[in-house]
Amino acid sequence: MKKTNFLLAAMMLGLSVSGLTQLASAQTIDGENSADVIINGTIGKLDNKNPDTAIPEGADEWINVTVDTATAFHTTTASAHKNIESADYSIVNNSGRGVAVTLNKMVGTPTYVDTLTINAKGNGLVAAPVATNLVDGNALVDLTSSPVWMRLANKDGRLNIETDAASTYANSAKFNYTGTTVANLPADVNQKTTAEDYTLTLKFTSIQKDGTTLGVTP
Repeated sequence: MKKTNFLLAAMMLGLSVSGLTQLASAQTIDGENSADVIINGTIGKLDNKNPDTAIPEGADEWINVTVDTATAFHTTTASAHKNIESADYSIVNNSGRGVAVTLNKMVGTPTYVDTLTINAKGNGLVAAPVATNLVDGNALVDLTSSPVWMRLANKDGRLNIETDAASTYANSAKFNYTGTTVANLPADVNQKTTAEDYTLTLKFTSIQKDGTTLGVTP
């Protein structure tokens, strides 16, 4: 009898409305003429807070971040409205995977703002985020090629899911704004305010369970 070997290797099986798939186990069928293929379908949103959920590594489905999206800055009377400061705002990673945060884009028109810097801080962060100018010389800074601004561990404080102990790193941070105004402020700056509104876009990239690889591996 002629034997035919069937190798079911690296088959992507699954059924999901979101298009996610799961990697099936490989099995060699030797000397038999059939094979049973198990299909584990998932309909609906997957639990991305659970590190063991079968979501492809690096997929956007892992993103689960709580961030203050209504923020503000102001000038100080003590500095004759030359200095800019703000309250602290929060960013928290709720995911079962770490997340990388990048300052992606800034939109707005500086009028009286000469410099505006975003700063971040926190205990136990993977690395200290670099203070980054958003406005410099009364002009927006081009952020399109900005490196990763901060990395946050998963909800349990793990970056490498398999080797890090819980609470090894922080899964949250604070951020604020500092800066300065232009030299030619209006004469009535002590009597009335002038609004300067901007939109800062943050980009979130899931970190794979090895704690290093960003996004989906090509």
